[in-house]
Amino acid sequence: MMNVIETNKSSLSSLSFKHVEFVTGIWIKGKCIWLQNCTEKVLVEEGIVFKIKHEQVHSRIRYTTIYVSNFSNGPKELKIVGMHYIPDFNHLAFVSPSDQRVFHIADDKILLVNGRCQDSFVKEYTTIPLWTARSDKIWSSLQTGILKYQPMAKGPAASILAFDLKLGAHETKKFNTWEIIGTNKNEILSMEKALMSV
Repeated sequence: MMNVIETNKSSLSSLSFKHVEFVTGIWIKGKCIWLQNCTEKVLVEEGIVFKIKHEQVHSRIRYTTIYVSNFSNGPKELKIVGMHYIPDFNHLAFVSPSDQRVFHIADDKILLVNGRCQDSFVKEYTTIPLWTARSDKIWSSLQTGILKYQPMAKGPAASILAFDLKLGAHETKKFNTWEIIGTNKNEILSMEKALMSV
């Protein structure tokens, strides 16, 4: 991974959270809805409520909690979708199958992206060019809600993670996603391990 870091120098002097954007989405019944710039959203037709809370738990860790509530009288099957991206400059985003995480590399910094619901970690990831991020091109099948697997994207890039969620009638579940910035892989994996033990 060090060779990738050394060969991917961008014009950004130092990556920080002010450069990183996060957008929550939901896939339900063959359609994807992005929840841009909001901390709460009611999807009346679907019987779903989202509440989103961002926390800066450490100078190098940003943690987002998404509460998803089903206010209908029947069960719901949906997918929580989280898009992390660094707009307006070139960098490398890639899925690490061995680590089961996404990394963004910009200048001399590494950004780790991951998520979980309850005790299950995300297992569906992809990376894409930013200009296709909110289109149907992220899906292998929009109808069934399966992301198109693309392990690497360079340039203005985004990473997307998705998590299948089953909600009973009047049930609420919590999904968490986080971003950790560091200078090497071992450092950010250690920080993630400490975060998960809290």
